[in-house]
Amino acid sequence: MQPMSHDAAATAASGAELAANGAQGIATGAAAAASLTGLPPAGAEEVSAQAAAAFSAEGAETLAQLTAAQEELTRAGAAFTKVAGMYSAIDGGASNTLD
Repeated sequence: MQPMSHDAAATAASGAELAANGAQGIATGAAAAASLTGLPPAGAEEVSAQAAAAFSAEGAETLAQLTAAQEELTRAGAAFTKVAGMYSAIDGGASNTLD
């Protein structure tokens, strides 16, 4: 049987990278907001105005979903980092009792 091991540093590094990716996604969505929600109508007629309004509404909804997903990734990364620290602390304390 192989011994069980846990690389807390690798888990913490993965968590930090995941959190950074989430933060980058949030920033990218914020940068795209003006382009997705501020589309001017192609013409002066009513159909163009309605199409632009519909596009803007869909863009805003998509950005809201993107932001929520990226926030979840950021929270997951923070949780991985926290768990890695907790595991190291508990494992270190438990190993001292076996010495």
